[in-house]
Formats: sequence, structure tokens, C-alpha cells
Amino acid sequence: MTLLKSAGGVGLELDTGVIRVVELKGTARNASPVAAAQLEIPAEAVAEGVVADGGAVAGALSRLWAKAGISTREVVLGVSNQGVLMRLATFPKILEKKLSQTLHYQAGDYFPLPMEQMVLDFSIIGETAGQSGPELEVLLIAARRDMLERNIGAVVQAGLEPRVVDASALALVRMLPGEYLSRTVLLADISNGLTTLVLSSGGVPRFSRVLSHSLQTLAREMDLTLAGLPETSELVAATSGDDDRRDGPEGGVLPGQWGIVLANELRSSIGYYQIQPGAEAVESVFLSGRGSRVPGLAAMLQEMLELPVEPLSPGDRSDGLERLRGIAPEPDIRHFTLCTGLALRGLEA
Repeated sequence: MTLLKSAGGVGLELDTGVIRVVELKGTARNASPVAAAQLEIPAEAVAEGVVADGGAVAGALSRLWAKAGISTREVVLGVSNQGVLMRLATFPKILEKKLSQTLHYQAGDYFPLPMEQMVLDFSIIGETAGQSGPELEVLLIAARRDMLERNIGAVVQAGLEPRVVDASALALVRMLPGEYLSRTVLLADISNGLTTLVLSSGGVPRFSRVLSHSLQTLAREMDLTLAGLPETSELVAATSGDDDRRDGPEGGVLPGQWGIVLANELRSSIGYYQIQPGAEAVESVFLSGRGSRVPGLAAMLQEMLELPVEPLSPGDRSDGLERLRGIAPEPDIRHFTLCTGLALRGLEA
């Protein structure tokens, strides 16, 4: 099992209260959507990206496969939780086999976990000219072994084969429109249980964070359960009081304290990245996931961050993925953006 290798074109996302699947065929450059479906699960079955009730998730996966009509058992499993960490590092140019040995010896320099407690993988993403000669730019990804095994265990229990375990942050970068691959942008997928952030510059993920601030946080502020939340297109903005509610630039109601906290998290992430040596200025912010549909959120973030804020959706593509709009069971297919990015990983050679 690896974190970055290739498999078939079925992407699987395990979220709090819901699981999602997207099946694609074709190639990564010309993908044809085949199926997209989601199924509600008990809210406590998956907590902040980690399976807590493997039996409940496995049973739901079997029902989801039948519902979506998917025949293949091989999947690309997305992982996003506090135990998934990403780092960029440079090493003197050496053979990949020797680099792998070096990384395993030096993993403790990059991740705050003993080697035996994590699964480590890497990808060489470029080469730079160092002071002492050519250097390799390497993307390192580590996942806490115990958390990873819970998620994999539920998938295997359902009779599925997780041929790839892919960091959800990488799936988001994969969904960027082509004209933005050369730019520096922040992507945020706001799901039920987590918000996954990744900063991409030149098509390379440079920084990633996972926030517990999500739709579940909003539901708690509204004194509702996730299942009790109305459709996000109908949500009344959650506020901690009348003073937190104000009109947006176009007269819409802004999403109060919940949105302010999210804006501050995005701002701090941008600030952290921009103090790094050689960092480029962030040009845009992209939002996906169910939480991106909270009324007034995009306008509020645009005002507070002073950056353009745009939706990230398969339906806005022109490379075949836009056909997912006729398959996905949602009025807004931004819910399936991350899952589609996972499926694309399976189409890569």
C-alpha cells in the first residue's frame, strides 16, 4: 500500500455523516464520468476524517456500491485528518532508491512522530540549483498508521481494495482549472467534518492544513445536528448574536462568527506561507465542498481576505468532467469536487 501510486478511476471520500464516490473512465486529460453517488451514515461513524465505527462504514459502502452501480472493487481512498501531514524538502541529487533510504532515516526531522507510528511516502516534484550542486525538490507525505488503518480496515471489510491512499489535499490541486496551475492559489474544501486547505503554486502543493472548523461547527452554533441542517442553499447564517450579522456587499447576509473564524484561519495560512523564502503572492481562493454553499460566505471571505474567491467544481470544467453535472445527485456538484480529484488520480499513468 502506498500514498502516491496509481490505480483505477474510482474516488472514495469518507466524511462525517456521509460517504461519497465518483467513478471516471478514460484518461486524466479526457475523463468521462460514469457514476457519482453519496449515502448518509451515522454522524458518529466517521469523526474528523477517521473511521470510528468500521462496521457501520463497511455496511454503508456495500449499499453505496449497489446504489451507484459500480462494479470495480478497486478504489482511490482519500485521507484528510489531523494525522496526515505534508512537507516540502530539498535533498542533494541522488538515486531514488538511496533517497528513499535517506528519507526514512531523516523522517523525524520533518514529522513529529516516530517512524514506526507513521506511513511515509514521497514524490520527486522538481530539481533546483543548490549552492553545492543540483538538488531534488521532494514532496513528503506522512500519515499516522493507527488512523490510516482504521479507514483502510472499513474499506477492506466492505470487500473493496484501496489500491491507492491519496492525500485529499493533492486531490484538490488536481481539480484546478488549467489556467491556474501556473499561479499561486489557496484551495479550501469545506466538508461536514473537516476543512482541508492546500496552497498551490505552479501546480505544486506548497502548504497544507486540516481544520476542524467545518459544517459540523456551524451545526453546533445553530444548535442542530448535521442531519438537521437544511440544504446549504437555504441556510440562515449562524451568528453568536445580532451584532455578528451584517449585510454583505450585494445585500446578502454574511455567515456571522462561523465565517469570521474561517476567514481568520485562511488568512493565517496565507500569512504563514508568504513568509517562507521564495513564496509568491497568493492571487485567488477557491472553495469547494458542501460548506462552500453557505450563503454569503464567498462574498465575506473576498471582503476580509481582499482576494478573489471562486467556486471549485467539476461542473465548471471543459475537459469532460463537466458531464458529471448530469450524473451527480446534487443541485450543486461542489460536494463531489474532492472525490472527483481522487478518481482522477486513478486515471494517471
